[in-house]
Amino acid sequence: MSEGNSGDVRPAVLNCETPLGQALISMFGSLARELEAENAPPGALRVIVFGGCAVHLYTSHRVSMDVDAEFFSTTLPSEIDVCRLLAELPEEFLDDQTGRLIELTYDLNFSTGLGPLHEDFLERGLRLPTFDSASPLHVFIASPVDIAISKLGRATDQDISDIFALLRTGFILAAEFERLALEAIDCYVGNHEPPTSILKNILQDYLETADDQTF
Repeated sequence: MSEGNSGDVRPAVLNCETPLGQALISMFGSLARELEAENAPPGALRVIVFGGCAVHLYTSHRVSMDVDAEFFSTTLPSEIDVCRLLAELPEEFLDDQTGRLIELTYDLNFSTGLGPLHEDFLERGLRLPTFDSASPLHVFIASPVDIAISKLGRATDQDISDIFALLRTGFILAAEFERLALEAIDCYVGNHEPPTSILKNILQDYLETADDQTF
């Protein structure tokens, strides 16, 4: 296929200095301290963030009230209830654009199984340096391309807007998005036709827009 954002992909950069970014770090910082109090060892819990919070860290094009994240435990003591801890650790932040005070909470219903997901998503995640190797909590942000792929499942208007915002950052090449998304859809347990059709339409619209901007 023709490549709208030609050339090398830009290295993905996280902006955690926004009010939402700071609230997210504070929320996970509280969780890390709880784990330390329970004598959890370094790297006992790994988390990878998807959803609107992850989109915001790459694009700043919108804020989110929910933290969509998947947890992976290696040596976490069985008596530690991570979901309960997160439910007790909301964080407030001020939305710069609206002036509203927003409460950031963990979405207990989130699952990466709700949409297509490439099998190598963990390898592409970007680690937050705030939580170093000595911390019991290691925090990763899903890569832009993996966030975009995950949003092909529900494909609400907001999801599609997020995908376009991620494409416009230059952190994703359209051809790579297409290749990895098709690989993910091929392994998806749901109906393959809707996400495939949505992917095709998004890429067509994006590449047409990119071509128009070259003139």
